[in-house]
Amino acid sequence: MVIRVSKPEINLRDKLSQLELPVGPYGSSLMRSDDKMEAARIVGVGRKNMIRNGNFIINQKAPTFTNITSGHLFDGWYGHDSTNGSIAATIGEGTPYPPECSKYLQIQCTGADTNITSGQYVSIACSIEGFYFEQAKWGTRHAKDLTLSFYHRHTRPGVYSGCFRNVAANLNYVFEYTQEQGDTWELAEIQVIGEQTSSWTTGNGKALNLNWSLADESSVSDTPGKWFSGQYYHGSTRQINFMSSTSNYFRITAVQLEVGKSKTPFDDIGYQAMQDWCERYYEIHWQNTNTNNPAGSHNDGYNALCSGGVSGSKAYFPFKYRTQKRADPTISYGGKFRISGGGGAGNDKEPDEFYSPSIDGCRIRLPQSGGSNGDGCWLEFDGANSSTGYLSIDCQL
Repeated sequence: MVIRVSKPEINLRDKLSQLELPVGPYGSSLMRSDDKMEAARIVGVGRKNMIRNGNFIINQKAPTFTNITSGHLFDGWYGHDSTNGSIAATIGEGTPYPPECSKYLQIQCTGADTNITSGQYVSIACSIEGFYFEQAKWGTRHAKDLTLSFYHRHTRPGVYSGCFRNVAANLNYVFEYTQEQGDTWELAEIQVIGEQTSSWTTGNGKALNLNWSLADESSVSDTPGKWFSGQYYHGSTRQINFMSSTSNYFRITAVQLEVGKSKTPFDDIGYQAMQDWCERYYEIHWQNTNTNNPAGSHNDGYNALCSGGVSGSKAYFPFKYRTQKRADPTISYGGKFRISGGGGAGNDKEPDEFYSPSIDGCRIRLPQSGGSNGDGCWLEFDGANSSTGYLSIDCQL
């Protein structure tokens, strides 16, 4: 005679998590992890945060941005304001210090607008490159849920919101969070469902737009917690109007987007690694006397950029960037340049060509007189004729 005994199936992970063992919150999360990638994220192996400069320690551009309409702000971040009011952006630091970070993004309402009309909105946003977003596996049946976390300290309590959006701007996922007590650092932790059916950019292109709404009109807002189609949505229908008073400040820091269903400690990769990451998209060389330089003004007006040589009526300078770029960039400059050394010396010069900008460098050409073929020289900002010099390499998303 054969006797068979059957018992209901059990979930071993659930049973283990019920044991009263001193594993701590991250030990419990580790036991609940779905795969080795999520386990590596929890124990801190590799770079888990997809958002660059989420602690706002890198600022290559300017100390303050005022009267923002639409454009890039501090490294990795940009802003938009289509209302009849105005906003300004700075990097804040000081008491009360936020948890996990020392600096934060601060937006001030500098011109009030109490009536947000059709299609108007104010938002702060960042974009994520495909190489960093591929780990989410969105657009496949293996799509991962993500957790967005950040600290916020807004002067006006109430419901705030934001939106995950694809590059085509026709697929959206709105989220909400609440400032419970005004002017107090509070944590927001938002889970977003992995999207399985649409196309998401891979490689070095822009994969995801992520924005925080400060004000939005009903035509660009929707209910949170679901994927839906439509063009250029920014926040939820319950979003407060940040633009209602010039006493309003909006502050965020420790912004992190990671694979998984819970927040882990902020991924501080260090200053140099973050600067290298930011310079993948934007790099600028300032003349020391340029007061827009976030590092401040210096006395020396001459800053050597690179060396080169004379050929005919031109001087040529091979210029290598500090960091390899995401894509072939656009080169811009301001102020005047000086050719020093050799027979091609000359002040008050401007480049007449940036030849073949690649991901590694370009060739700068300037007119010269007095030099002979083969003369060596170097290129620097001309402090005698200009104090506003800069050279920027831009391939921002």
